[in-house]
Amino acid sequence: MLVTPKEVPRGLACHCICPGCEHPVQARQGTEKVWHFAHAKAEACDGAYGISVHELAKQLIRERKELLLPALKVVVSARGTGGENFVEQEVVFESKYVHLDDCKAGRRRDEITPDLSGSRKGRQILVEVTVFHRLMPEQRQRLIDTGLASFEIDLSIFKTQQASRELVEDAIFRPPGNRRWIYHPRMAEVEATLRARLETRLEESRAAWEKTEALRKAQEAEWEKKREALAARDNMLPSPFRPYSVSHEPVLRPVSELGWKASFPSTERWQPARKAFCARLGLPESLVDAVMSTMTRRSHLATTNPVELSKEWSEALGVPAAEIFQYFREAGCTQD
Repeated sequence: MLVTPKEVPRGLACHCICPGCEHPVQARQGTEKVWHFAHAKAEACDGAYGISVHELAKQLIRERKELLLPALKVVVSARGTGGENFVEQEVVFESKYVHLDDCKAGRRRDEITPDLSGSRKGRQILVEVTVFHRLMPEQRQRLIDTGLASFEIDLSIFKTQQASRELVEDAIFRPPGNRRWIYHPRMAEVEATLRARLETRLEESRAAWEKTEALRKAQEAEWEKKREALAARDNMLPSPFRPYSVSHEPVLRPVSELGWKASFPSTERWQPARKAFCARLGLPESLVDAVMSTMTRRSHLATTNPVELSKEWSEALGVPAAEIFQYFREAGCTQD
């Protein structure tokens, strides 16, 4: 049993030994320093402090036969076809106190000896207390393999904070955030339910993505057919009227003869022209607006001309330059 310096006689009369090295220690109960234990002989014992905190925690739980269980929350996640992240989760129960019918130091079970083993209403629960050393993966797996409920209490706060009986007791029985389930029998059942729910969402997402992708490909194919039809129509025009020669260079009148207006047309002119352009070529208005919105200020119009602008827009939209010039005329950008 672990004791504090306040509970025993002063000096070596306490008849105490170090829980680390099992050598005699004396209770120092001075007037200047906090009462503490010290080795009777100045021998190094690096593990005494961590072992003391660990053993005290187990002793307090055995004495009170009480546990603060962590909340049981199960979370599953997966990435959808479109890259989105799907999460399903369920809180089976919140953190809660339980009183044990029995609590003893852990006995060896299936190649592992847990720190504590308690029982309540015929069901067993295993407890691991960690201070300076984390629970190793192989230890965790062995606890899971027992098939019994088990959880960990993390007291690593005492690496940097000096422990006392009161502080250790508070850390064991008050904060729910320093403990987590290693295994709980209900985990598998809840996880299976959540995964089935998640798979349904993934399937719905996959079907929606495939439908959107098929629609996109169909639209692309339709736009390509319309572009090819427009190109074929332009090739049937007499040479002087074609928007592009064989080298795809514009064959147009000099800029000075086109009556280019260095001012933005009125809304009443360009909006109907824009809609007619989209309808005629089967292009989405959002796409056309994104390209044509580059010409929005007088300064832009003053530094460009119909030939250059038609080349830029026809390349961006994949349509013949003749269609761009028709838009210029209908929108009121030229005076010809």
